[in-house]
Amino acid sequence: MRYPAQELEPAVRDPKKLRRTAFILVALMVVSSLAVIFAYNRWAAEAAKDDRPALIGRLDKNFKVWRQDESEAGLLDLAGDVFVIVPVVFSQPEGWQQTRKILEELSARYAGREDFHIVCLTVDPEKEAPAELAKYAESLNAKLPQWWLAGTREESLHKFLKNRLKAATYPVKKDGVWEYDPSIVVIDRDRHIRQATVRARKASGEELNFRNRVVFDFEQAAAWDAEGRSEGLGKTNVETLRELLFATLDRLLSEPVTEKEAES
Repeated sequence: MRYPAQELEPAVRDPKKLRRTAFILVALMVVSSLAVIFAYNRWAAEAAKDDRPALIGRLDKNFKVWRQDESEAGLLDLAGDVFVIVPVVFSQPEGWQQTRKILEELSARYAGREDFHIVCLTVDPEKEAPAELAKYAESLNAKLPQWWLAGTREESLHKFLKNRLKAATYPVKKDGVWEYDPSIVVIDRDRHIRQATVRARKASGEELNFRNRVVFDFEQAAAWDAEGRSEGLGKTNVETLRELLFATLDRLLSEPVTEKEAES
């Protein structure tokens, strides 16, 4: 059975209701935006006060190396202690000249502590085997267990530097000379990679409400000093970076292993 077609009339919209709905939607958007801005400003203010070293990553595998005494060890054997990892090419002393001075200072500064270590990873393990590392260790007065001179297979080491330690460049050899990132990497008691943070400044010197991460690249700092680029610090770039490194390590050494790590 068919029903006769009915003529449909268009719905009549109430302008007052439409305006009221639009007003409510706009008000909700404004309130939501203000809430987001308020929350962000509160977070930014708290972040600006936070001077803890920034978390960059975490060592989650026991990267195996051989050391200057021909013994095998893993980096996670140092878990629970604070340590620094430094890529070097011992046969190219000019590539880590300033870094070497800092490492020698660290060795002396924390000589009485059993919970601090220096790990120098050779970027050229094929030519710098344990027997060679033993000679370099003697010249540096680098003694275990505080100061490791270590290496492993070249490919594994280079991937570890780039992928795990977040090196700025992948090691590469050009015209017989290794190019690599010589930055000092800081590891805390819970195996976290740490970097110092400093409050950002405008060109006028005014402090801003956010912090920049600092890479402990003393070779770059020395190069800037040679170019006269101290940028109004009042000290050389090397001196400023040195103080930041010491302050970062002092702080991390004063902190315990977290409860969660202690349980694991």
